[in-house]
Amino acid sequence: MAVVKMVCGDCGAAISATDAFCPSCGAKIDRDPVASPVPPATRVCGECGHRNTGGGDICSSCGSRLKGGEPPVVTAPAPARADRGKRPREGGKQARRFEPWQIISAVAVLSFVVYLVVTQISNEPSRQQAPPPLTGGGGNVPLLNPPGSAPVDLGPLEEAVKASPGDAAALLRLANALHDTQALPRAVDAYKKYLTMRPNDPDARTDLGVTYFQLAQADSVNSVTLLQSALKEMLAAQSVAPRHQQSAFNLGVVNLHLGNMEESNRWFKKTVELNKSSDLGIRAQNILTQHNFQP
Repeated sequence: MAVVKMVCGDCGAAISATDAFCPSCGAKIDRDPVASPVPPATRVCGECGHRNTGGGDICSSCGSRLKGGEPPVVTAPAPARADRGKRPREGGKQARRFEPWQIISAVAVLSFVVYLVVTQISNEPSRQQAPPPLTGGGGNVPLLNPPGSAPVDLGPLEEAVKASPGDAAALLRLANALHDTQALPRAVDAYKKYLTMRPNDPDARTDLGVTYFQLAQADSVNSVTLLQSALKEMLAAQSVAPRHQQSAFNLGVVNLHLGNMEESNRWFKKTVELNKSSDLGIRAQNILTQHNFQP
């Protein structure tokens, strides 16, 4: 008889009934995330290279004040993966406060439902959904094609790349769309081609790392190799932009999955130091607290 696992609603990682925060991505277990709207414009942070959306003057990745910056390569939203506009999920619904009797009732109902499922479920193992970014990378990120929405039409994006093979922005838009529609091997190829043109784009490096991470969740045979590839891309993003918070957070997640606890906590600590009040900074601190990490 198969065992029903409780998993994080944000990243798909296994959680226990006593966890207040996801041990993998730091999300609150009772959080109700929503996809953010497509940002109208972006500004590049001069400190960490992160693309920011909206009219704010503070970088959502490192907390530095924006000083105009350069125009971004692409204005399409990108999943914590690399924040294609917010990385990850700022602007989501605030957590609701529940009364004790509501929590007790919910636990009782959940326990009954789990009992029914366990007694009826087949022996076929369930497949976990690959976690999104982990923040940046990566990534807990609004998808270009969220559940229930119309499918993304890749045709025009593919035609644009075919018509202008040297158009880096068009190639990045295609890579992002392929990732969001879970065409992960094709997304890897598209990100690699884009990065041959723009090797110093920390967001794209982070998104490529997140794509490798997601592939690792679905391929137990090659999992370690794919996680090492994710690690390589996120370290490359850090070498280009040391204040890039998404890649720092994702390095904590990937090292956690590889069992490198000391290295994982080191990167989560850096995430907090970069911007402790950001969504990723709070998530990282939650994980450090749950790991009883003492700096």
